[in-house]
Amino acid sequence: MTKSSEQRMSGNAPYRRWSAEEDEQPPVTSVGELRALYDAGERTFKRAKLDGADLRGIKIPGASLLRASMKNAIMDGVDLMHVQLKGANLTGAKMKCCRLVASDSIDTNFSGADLSGSDFTGTHFERAKFDKAVLSGALFNNVTLGRARLAGAYLDGVELSSADLCELDVRPLCDARRVKHLSPSTIDARTVMLSYSHPRLKRFMLDCGVPDLFAEYMIDCARALGEPLIRSMMQSTFISYGGPDEKFARKLYDALRSHSVITFFFPETATVGERIGNEVYKGIQNHDRVILVCSRNSLNRAGVLHEIQETLDREARDGGATYLLPITLDDYVFTDWSPTSPSLAERVRTRVVADFRRTSRSSTKFDAALSRLIDALKIKRP
Repeated sequence: MTKSSEQRMSGNAPYRRWSAEEDEQPPVTSVGELRALYDAGERTFKRAKLDGADLRGIKIPGASLLRASMKNAIMDGVDLMHVQLKGANLTGAKMKCCRLVASDSIDTNFSGADLSGSDFTGTHFERAKFDKAVLSGALFNNVTLGRARLAGAYLDGVELSSADLCELDVRPLCDARRVKHLSPSTIDARTVMLSYSHPRLKRFMLDCGVPDLFAEYMIDCARALGEPLIRSMMQSTFISYGGPDEKFARKLYDALRSHSVITFFFPETATVGERIGNEVYKGIQNHDRVILVCSRNSLNRAGVLHEIQETLDREARDGGATYLLPITLDDYVFTDWSPTSPSLAERVRTRVVADFRRTSRSSTKFDAALSRLIDALKIKRP
């Protein structure tokens, strides 16, 4: 294996920022190159450029195509078992009868793709985009679809089995014909809050295994709350911090929860047995805001720098949306912070930073700072 391949394969460690040298490695640009490198033992093909490529017949189990560009690729019948497509762009791809099994497809863009008849068993589709995609006859078995987008998708004849539909707008599924429910699927309150306006939601919930009384009650509650209150309740946060600031982060986590804010705090929220890197990535991508704890103790930690970069990348992908919400415990972010990438500090400092300085000794100051933070979280960000 080449030194280049070895370097590219070394970027899997959790909480580790990709180095400049790795980012400069030329991406794979042809199917032939992909095959050759894979056969030589390479598994990481970050940001591969395979737009319009004919990948039929290719076998690359375990490969990582993180943030690859594969627009209009031809992939009918391809076996993509255990292939990572996190953040990849597959708009317009031809993927009929694919076997996308146990795949990491978080934040993947399948808009306009033809995925009819495909098997998605065990795949994570959090924040995936299926706008106007063809999914007729696809099998969603033991999949996770939290925050996926199904607007305009053709879903007739899809099969649902033990699917996690939490925090998903299921109105497109309510519109679809001949949806088959092979076993109960999971729906939560946030699914109902996103979908309560659809006249066939209750029928869909019953088909997913929700008891009649619970379905009726949840829909009635959502209608009674109304859209403005629902929007404020659905804000969620991810706390990014360094280990030395865990005591403060825990205090903030408890305070946010007491105000009914859904909050990801790694020691309490991460799923046991999951890879740390995947848990962090999903946490950042699946929450409305990322609260960045700025302090001398946190801002130079590799994990925190990685989380800042992931959040800024997400903002860029979403057309300049605002997700990063910095709060400071000292003056370090304004004075001495000099990360390897100067633009990182500049992009954080251009935000309005919530002031939590000296709040450890004053509950009054903490409550005042928290109140301002809560107000900011009530504003729905694009």
